[in-house]
Amino acid sequence: MKLTFFGTSHGAPEVGRFCSGTLMETDGVSYLVDCGAPVDALMLNKGKSFETLRGVFITHMHEDHMGTLPAMVKEFGHYHPTAHAHFFVPEENAIEAFRVWQAAMHGGWDEKRVIFGVSAPGVFFEDEHIRVWGIPTDHIHGFPTYAYAFELKAEGKRVLFTGDMRGDLADFPTAAHEETWDVIISELTHFPIEKYIDVFARCRTKQLIYNHKINYNIEKMGKLLPGLPFDAVVACDGDEYVI
Repeated sequence: MKLTFFGTSHGAPEVGRFCSGTLMETDGVSYLVDCGAPVDALMLNKGKSFETLRGVFITHMHEDHMGTLPAMVKEFGHYHPTAHAHFFVPEENAIEAFRVWQAAMHGGWDEKRVIFGVSAPGVFFEDEHIRVWGIPTDHIHGFPTYAYAFELKAEGKRVLFTGDMRGDLADFPTAAHEETWDVIISELTHFPIEKYIDVFARCRTKQLIYNHKINYNIEKMGKLLPGLPFDAVVACDGDEYVI
């Protein structure tokens, strides 16, 4: 299993950092968690195949996490006519809104190859390669939820994406402390890391990778990372990790 971090910035791109998008490759296919700009171009530059992409999972509908969704659908429609994948968004009304936006751009999609669905708590997607659970967070207030953390299980390994969370980490996934993980991938923007480093220290994981980062937290990580009881790193754009 390989993880590729296309974008690791916070809510906007910065010099050398693009918006959120992480690719998981397993068994000759791939799955994308979030697709902030310009994930489609970065996939091409990295030599990643659209034909082997089987799923796109959006944690929440903020632009920095889904801004390249129209371009991804266009890739499937015009440039990779044999590609097919499931696209999961966290809100039912996002699908209709996206359909209207595509019409305004004089576009559309082949619904036999681009299959939209809505994320949900528990298992909401499974194929012969991967199983995906949705874990509600409170990053966007609403009922039942408009934001998710995701658990992905493939090759017998477990990866937890926290997605974006509240500023007090009250919605940090409890499963991170109660279950065992191969990798936990956490955002590093919406909370002061020095105040909540103990939340991460209690995680039961072999490795912790921070992404979706902002400078005021990055500056503190040199002192904080060595104190964690497992391997912990802050990802940069283009980093690849073999799990």
